[in-house]
Amino acid sequence: MSFGRIILLFLLFVSACSGIDPVSIKMGKAESLVASNPDSALKVMASIPMEQVNTPALKANFILLYVQILERNNLPLVGESYMEDAVAYFSRYGNGEQKMLSAFYLGKLYAQDGNLYGAMEQYVLAEAAYRELPESSLAKSYPFWNNIMARLNIGKGDIYLQRLNYAAALKMYGMAAASLAGERANPLLMEVNGKMGDAYRSEGDFREALDSYNAARDLAEENGRGKELLRFLTASEGVNFSLGHPSKRVLAELDSIYAVYCNGKPPVGDYLLLSRLYLDSGNLTKARFYAKEYERLNSDIPDLQRSRLYSLLVSIESARADYKEALSYERRYNAIMESIMEQEKQNSISQVEQAYFTRQLQLENETIKKGNRLLTIIYSLIFLMVAGGAVALVLVWRKKIRRKNIQVEEYLEAMRSSEMSNRKLLSQLDIHKENEKHLKELLENRFAELRELAGTYYEFGFSKKMQKKVEQLLSFKSVDGDMFAIIEEVVNAKNNNVSARVREAYPSISEDNIRLLNLIYAGFSPQEISVIVNDTPQNIYVRKSRLKRKIAPLIEQNPDMDW
Repeated sequence: MSFGRIILLFLLFVSACSGIDPVSIKMGKAESLVASNPDSALKVMASIPMEQVNTPALKANFILLYVQILERNNLPLVGESYMEDAVAYFSRYGNGEQKMLSAFYLGKLYAQDGNLYGAMEQYVLAEAAYRELPESSLAKSYPFWNNIMARLNIGKGDIYLQRLNYAAALKMYGMAAASLAGERANPLLMEVNGKMGDAYRSEGDFREALDSYNAARDLAEENGRGKELLRFLTASEGVNFSLGHPSKRVLAELDSIYAVYCNGKPPVGDYLLLSRLYLDSGNLTKARFYAKEYERLNSDIPDLQRSRLYSLLVSIESARADYKEALSYERRYNAIMESIMEQEKQNSISQVEQAYFTRQLQLENETIKKGNRLLTIIYSLIFLMVAGGAVALVLVWRKKIRRKNIQVEEYLEAMRSSEMSNRKLLSQLDIHKENEKHLKELLENRFAELRELAGTYYEFGFSKKMQKKVEQLLSFKSVDGDMFAIIEEVVNAKNNNVSARVREAYPSISEDNIRLLNLIYAGFSPQEISVIVNDTPQNIYVRKSRLKRKIAPLIEQNPDMDW
């Protein structure tokens, strides 16, 4: 691969104007340093004036070499728009290696930017270009191409994992692990075992997850990678908790791990695990602290991780009896899950792969048909001369068709597994909606208590002692905030945002009338309302009638608002 690129740079050097000569020389020097001295290669590339990179061919080769050097220096990849131009250029004028590498790195740039569908499309294009490479080219640089394909499958697995298609993610990770099985010193093998553990854990297969984490831990110990070893050790303890180990025992194990590997201070990545463990052990203060700290320190996390955070906070706030806050997190969780499901319905990752290979199969079938018609004409003219060659050609084409058909079946299976994952998610969403309904009923129970107190006051109001006691209980200030605000929130939740619609249609309406409206929709009688707002029942009847006349036009437009 490197030899071919050096030849291309030499041709550019010969054919281009004299201003490009130093650019070609420097790029050749940088390429020779990539493997052995990547930081020096980066300095050479930085010394090239960009105004001298002034032809499409030079620009395409420059950005392809530059992103590889950035990657070898463990720096974030940049140059997405330039790489898009390079992919377009190489698709017309490049060789198979350039097509494959440019599509692969554009996929990495897209994935880094959160464009999962664009990333998957580029990975599929890169894989197709790889399959077209001659066996001789692959044999010359087998370790390099094996590493690239392993990383490509890891990238596809990461996308499937983010879209909650665990079966497809595990398949991609398994392919990467199989290709790296003999390279125990390769950090990719450790990484892919850890990712398989994450996928199994997300799918609920905790035994397999534990085996994968243990394999990754062994590789981290062999290669002296302390940071990764810490992650796999704590992940294994999280799986042990899921398998039924007592939370206090797991917390003790984690404390001993932190004492050895990070001076007793847990890493931020473990905050969600610690929050779940403290919740299970009954320490709500620490559980809430770690969950809130994780939310504060990770403002930009994937939707899947954020949904898990919100689900955990729902459990914590419910345990603390802060139902208003729990309801808020429940709504945020549902919004994220509905967004994920809607995106998956509109543009399935599996469909990206399936559409590409179906299109390729159709094109190849059409090419075969044209080739067969041409061969028929040739047979009629010089049958004896070309019979052997024609048969060989047909056999080659049929072999390619069988290979493509096998690929199509594989991706159809992946799509079916994606549909099963979607059904699981829908069932989980139904469960959380039921939880939200339960929270609303808990809040309404508090209104029932308020209604009972108001009725007692109305019936026995002439007892000064009773009157004083009930007035104390009817105080609308509580640890949860203003009771009128809570009533309005529940009324909006149960009656399709009725109060919000009245506020929007009548911005000048008084807060007293809004409170009266909310009490009516909450089901309080005029006598109970008179106690709550300290007015006579007769006045309540009059105010109720006036309020209904005032918002009558809005009720006519929205019959569901009538009381």
